[in-house]
This record gives sequence, C-alpha cells and structure tokens, in this order.
Amino acid sequence: MANIDKEAVDLFQQKAAPVSIKIVEVPGLDEAMAYALEVCEKKQPCELIPVAEGKFSAGDGGDARVVCVPNLSDKEYKTFADLGQPKGFTILRKGMRSYLSGIDVAFTTAGAAIADTATTIIESISEEVRLATMLAEIHVIALKKSQIKKSSYDVEDYLQKIMEKGPAYTAFISGPSRTADIERVLTIGVHGPLELHIALVEG
Repeated sequence: MANIDKEAVDLFQQKAAPVSIKIVEVPGLDEAMAYALEVCEKKQPCELIPVAEGKFSAGDGGDARVVCVPNLSDKEYKTFADLGQPKGFTILRKGMRSYLSGIDVAFTTAGAAIADTATTIIESISEEVRLATMLAEIHVIALKKSQIKKSSYDVEDYLQKIMEKGPAYTAFISGPSRTADIERVLTIGVHGPLELHIALVEG
C-alpha cells in the first residue's frame, strides 16, 4: 500500500473548493471511470460548431456523447470502453483532431498533485492528451491520494524524471479554465473545460 500523506490530501481538498474543483472520493480506478461516465450521462451533449460550411466535426449525432481517454493503458481503455459503450457513448483514445468541436468529457489519470495550490500534474507529451484536456467541456481526473504532495518542492523528483526523457509538455491544472481578459469579467471555459472534477482514488 502506497504511503498517503493525510494532511496533504486534506489540504488539497480545502484548496480545491475556492477554485471550483469538484472532488469525489472513490475506492479504485474502475469507480473513477464509472463516475466520469455518470458525469457525461448527466450533461447535455456538446453543441457542435461548424468546422467548414455545412460541415460539423465527427461525432455529430444529436444526443450522442464523446468521451476521450488519451492516457489509459490498453487494459484500462478496454475497461472504460466496456463501461461506456452500452450507454451509446463514443470512447476515444486517439483521433481527437476529428472531434475538435464535440468532446463532452475527457478522462485522464494524473502523475502527481500539489496540495497547497490544488494543482494536478499530467504528463502531456502526447498531442492527444493536450487536445483532450483543453477541448473537452468537462475534464475528470483520476488522482491517487498517494500522489498528492504538500508543496511544489515535493514534486521535484517526479518532474525531473519527466524532463530526463527529453523535451516534454507537462500540464499544471488548478481548476476549470477561467479568464478575466474580456472587460475584466470572470469567464469560465474560454481556454479549456467548463468544469474540472477530480476522483480521489484510494492508494
């Protein structure tokens, strides 16, 4: 059993609320997957935007919903697909460029998190991961409690391992997308997801 810093977990949850992160605790990854599918089922399908005159991106199916799972293993992807396909969802692990205006939910797994800023860290070398986490209307992240560290200094080793692989993208996510650039009015979902959910997994 991995070591869990209970104080860091509690701090992460405290800091998450003010930045509009929705937290749910689940016993395992399968339950986190089920939660993501439940979130998708409850939301309205994406309002698709034309990508060319008279044409919409793939996934234009009325009540159809698209869920992308870009950083799951083969086994995890099969589990997710088995849970989602009976609901009529399109489950993608790649090919996000064909669904740029129609991704309902992105489900990803995190590598680490920083408690004192409620920041989740996702290795994003894959373009599919970058597209999924930026373009979905709702982002659900599965985060193990043992991956939560108190401060940014405590994730240095994790980041060093990523950088040793060569040039890399790493996402630091602290809540849904927000900006006040437009006449100083806070707007949610302009540069990324409207909602961020984190499924805290035991272990």
